[in-house]
Amino acid sequence: MPLPSRLTGEEYQAQLVSAGVSPQAIEGILKVCADGKDAYSKYGDSPSFHDAIECVTKLYVDLETFIKTQSEEDQAAYAKFQVKRGAEYKN
Repeated sequence: MPLPSRLTGEEYQAQLVSAGVSPQAIEGILKVCADGKDAYSKYGDSPSFHDAIECVTKLYVDLETFIKTQSEEDQAAYAKFQVKRGAEYKN
């Protein structure tokens, strides 16, 4: 099964907009993602499996925590985005 194409930051943002996520929530989501990237970068070119799992788990938890602070509309729109994007990995 081929993986879906990797999105640029602009494409990721456009998909969030298309799903109905508000600009304020998108800004927060992108900040959480940027923070996750920075945290992962500290391990250099060859992070250990443990380091990778730790960073992915923290990113997931941070995104979920942030989304819960947003409006019900943004939570629903982000859930819609996740379902659509997740389906791309199942096909």
